[in-house]
Amino acid sequence: MVIDSPEELQGLAREWDELWRRDLNATPFQSPHWLLPWWQHFGGGELTTIVCRENGRIESLVPLYILRDEDSDESLGLLIGTGISDYLDILGSPTDEVVEQLAPLDCQLWDFQQLRPSSPLLEALFPETWSDSVEEQDPCPVMSIAGNAGSAHFQKKLRYYRRSLERQGEVTYETANAESLDDLLTALFDLHAARWKRRGLPGVLADDVIQSFHRDVAPRMLEAGALRMYVLRVSERTAAIFYGFAHHDTVYYYLGGYDPAFEKMSIGTVIVAHAIEEAARAGAQRFDFLRGAEEYKYAWGAEDRMNRRRQLIRR
Repeated sequence: MVIDSPEELQGLAREWDELWRRDLNATPFQSPHWLLPWWQHFGGGELTTIVCRENGRIESLVPLYILRDEDSDESLGLLIGTGISDYLDILGSPTDEVVEQLAPLDCQLWDFQQLRPSSPLLEALFPETWSDSVEEQDPCPVMSIAGNAGSAHFQKKLRYYRRSLERQGEVTYETANAESLDDLLTALFDLHAARWKRRGLPGVLADDVIQSFHRDVAPRMLEAGALRMYVLRVSERTAAIFYGFAHHDTVYYYLGGYDPAFEKMSIGTVIVAHAIEEAARAGAQRFDFLRGAEEYKYAWGAEDRMNRRRQLIRR
């Protein structure tokens, strides 16, 4: 079946969550806790989400929408979440029924972005009447937590950074909960803005709509047990915040913010170290730094996993 109304999509939230929890290959960005707020804050065009059931239970879900040019016959189909989501994909077991429902839809170009190499959308067979192209898109550095936390030299520097912070005052960590979450989000927005303001840039969290989106997402992720948000304080002063998610055996680092006054002590490295240690204690096997080839990610021993983009054009 094809879902074409936001009300119907919202009505699937419970079953969608159950499917997301069953899917060992899913990420937080395929969850209803991320994609339903995305549609509410950024969605447009025609909602065209494919849902396949077996014996009444949802077995696969492909969250799609179509944009149309009013002045021409051109149309573009995208996965819900395109833009600010580091991974996009089908959710659940891939079936021939997905392609059978997708191929006849009135859309000239399907642009599937940020697909992991294991994505079933890369392997799905479409009719020969479609032209097909696949290209590399963005690297996502991923590290194995077990026995891997950077070189001995890197660990030595980390100990130095921690001692430097301790000389500034008492260093404490706090994990976000329902009571503190809203204040911590405000602090994250402020710290992130302060860091980028020094570079003469607004930063990705400067937009009111983006902030509203994350205020919607974070409590949903917290309730689902998927939020990973930590604050580092020095003498009770909020110095750094880690904002990420977890699903199955992987923790994902989405964003961070820190007080520029502590930049020389590499406080960003210290808060990430705390998040990795917490992930290890919880039994996580991987720490995913998500999109971007920033140098600090590789200092932890992360290795690139290249996202791909598949475009299908109806000929």
